[in-house]
Amino acid sequence: MVTATSVTDTTKSASETVSITAPQPLLTDGNYVFHLAGQDNSGYYYVAGTFSVASGVITAGEQDMVDDNNYFTNSLTASGSSLSNVNGNIQIALNTGNTSLGQNGIETIHGTVVSATRVLISEFDTFASATGSIDQQTSTDAPSGGYAFNVGGFDGNNPQYTFGIGGVINISGSSIVTSGSVLDYNDGGTPAQDFGFASGTVSAPDSFGRVVFTLNPSSASGLPSFALAGYIIGSNQIQLVETADSLQGDLGGTALGQGNNAGKFSAASVAAGTYILGANGEDAISNVSTVFQMAGAFAFNSDGTVSGVVPFNDLTIHPGAQITSGNYTVDATGRVTVNVNTDVNGSNLPFVFQFYLDGNGNALELGVDPIEVTWGQAYLQNSPPSDVEGNFALAAYGFNNSNMIPAMGAVGPVAVSSDNFSGYTDMSVQNADNSASIVTPGVTLTGTVDTSTGQFALYGLNATLNSQTLSSFGYYPIDAQRILAIELDGQQMSLVMMEQIQQLQQ
Repeated sequence: MVTATSVTDTTKSASETVSITAPQPLLTDGNYVFHLAGQDNSGYYYVAGTFSVASGVITAGEQDMVDDNNYFTNSLTASGSSLSNVNGNIQIALNTGNTSLGQNGIETIHGTVVSATRVLISEFDTFASATGSIDQQTSTDAPSGGYAFNVGGFDGNNPQYTFGIGGVINISGSSIVTSGSVLDYNDGGTPAQDFGFASGTVSAPDSFGRVVFTLNPSSASGLPSFALAGYIIGSNQIQLVETADSLQGDLGGTALGQGNNAGKFSAASVAAGTYILGANGEDAISNVSTVFQMAGAFAFNSDGTVSGVVPFNDLTIHPGAQITSGNYTVDATGRVTVNVNTDVNGSNLPFVFQFYLDGNGNALELGVDPIEVTWGQAYLQNSPPSDVEGNFALAAYGFNNSNMIPAMGAVGPVAVSSDNFSGYTDMSVQNADNSASIVTPGVTLTGTVDTSTGQFALYGLNATLNSQTLSSFGYYPIDAQRILAIELDGQQMSLVMMEQIQQLQQ
């Protein structure tokens, strides 16, 4: 109750009831698993970890980081770590205690809140340009049963090649069961498929849900053993970062739990479904690899054929790549082998992919042909809307069209109303020599949606930070909440994920 009394006549007063609502915490109490994938000054860069929040304060945590020169496992300390609101985005500062990371050991992350349990993020310091997500941890139970997985980055050779590994691992207790496990990889455009594991182990989770997978491929594969540190989000997802091992690569990725679906997959598991794909990697056509991004829609028809479109961008070629013919097979592990022919500017370009299903509408992808080495995630399309409307968190990752191909990462809130975009992103762009990133907050984003062609025209989502530069994207709705888009204008390259912001309860 607020009462106002006249200072000249104290017999005169008025009262009114005012409701005061406490601001909603940036993140509710609990543990949160975060991951970032991008590029620092030495090449591919991956981080995954967990931090704890209590009463709006980061109290502790742990993370693993890998790039072309380092493997680090660090504790995250409360001192120097913080949560704050910066111009409508959330800012997370994580004190790693390692001055080789972030700025003097502090990693700064900006993010747009999707829901009470999820945030899309981008690194916002001079160390790296990278994007990812934060998800509230629901369990730290030891992984068990079948897990689809993929990781990508560099191999450990000299000279190095772009390298991707994918497959399914079957876990029983602390051991990898060879039965029901499968391994594929592509090393610089030299694919090797359908191998297994001779053995392997999984460590017990620590208090932050960190485990280490030590995987020993079969001798026929030609791969040395490799180790992946994993941070458990729950029974269905683990974020992966390579740690010190015999492979000596630079890899990061994801594992998806198959649950009761493990070992029970068949052609019916994908038949008559369409999967929307987003993947990063490198072009292996020439002797000198270049960055490569791919998106699109794979329609798995009930007669064993594949149709759809697979647009890609390597900063030189950026076609729609219509699928002209294709086929697929599915084995019991959830491994789907996909062969497609595409029309690229009037010429046929064949692609081969492995998809690894979790049985819950998700798949991890590995490109296994001499043309491209890619790794990414695909999502079963479910009742996509005919129009794009609403408030979204937008995260973008890509590369500028220059000789040194510096990376760009951005995240921010955007609104789409009557086919018009408005909003902004906090953007990180590497210097031309990849030496550091330049961070710019509040870069205005505007544009339009053309539902008849399935395209976005966006201003402000470019590495030059020029609000007058138009970027053109093809977009692919996953469902009513999620949209994936790929840039196809030849100026630069980027993949965009948009997730509809959920109304948070007070």
